[in-house]
Amino acid sequence: MKHVVRLRMSKGMGVPGVEFVDCDVCLKRRVGQVMGEVAERHLHLDDGFSIVALHEDQPVGIISVHPRALPAPLDGTYEGYIDIIEVACGYRRRGIARRLVEMSMERARGQGLHQLRAWSSEDKTEAIPMWKALGFGLCPATTCPKGQEVRGYFVTYPL
Repeated sequence: MKHVVRLRMSKGMGVPGVEFVDCDVCLKRRVGQVMGEVAERHLHLDDGFSIVALHEDQPVGIISVHPRALPAPLDGTYEGYIDIIEVACGYRRRGIARRLVEMSMERARGQGLHQLRAWSSEDKTEAIPMWKALGFGLCPATTCPKGQEVRGYFVTYPL
């Protein structure tokens, strides 16, 4: 059964008529057509969950979370890792990303996951106030994908 949540935004903010739905194979293809192949590739269906924000039946936001085992000595402990969170340019700063994260927190908690975590490069400064407002901790970090150093931060919320 597909979950559908209709979000009613307060007057003066948000986008009226935004729906949040569980992603399926057909919607995953539509996300790829509208938001790009990278977005489509990072959506988890069978090995996690993905939620899509729709406005007038078009994808305008996505979040995808998959469970990951934490390393020893935390054997048997799992976190929900946010593989991607994206909101279309014309829909940013209207509460869509916040609602996607809140829904993911609820879902991950219901699955018995220990924490929800994500990575963001340091150039994504517009997201920092949202993470802080939602109670996430921020930890500066550097990764080296493909041998190239990328500075940023991890955000984590204990469930």
